[in-house]
Amino acid sequence: MSLKDEIMGRIQDHQLIVFSKTYCPFSKKAKRILGLYNLKEPLEVVEVDLRDDDYQVKMTLSEISGRATFPNIFLNGQSIGGADDLEELHETGQLASLLKENQLLLG
Repeated sequence: MSLKDEIMGRIQDHQLIVFSKTYCPFSKKAKRILGLYNLKEPLEVVEVDLRDDDYQVKMTLSEISGRATFPNIFLNGQSIGGADDLEELHETGQLASLLKENQLLLG
């Protein structure tokens, strides 16, 4: 299986997935924002910097989504951006709506 196939498979297997770096302040912000929501399932996070092929993962994500930065957040197979994009969605109430529409919230 190619790296692209592996990443695409993970994106398809998880309605909501975050490709992150453990030390990145933007990744931490995105995970903190998503942690505010009562998600049905634990948030799927791939800590790219803990992988031996981290640079290749970054380049593959860039090819898939057009984004070469972290975090890279996917909802239903589509990149919804990074931390600043997520923060804007959260502050405007759109993130709650998206999560509710996609039946990702408890209650």
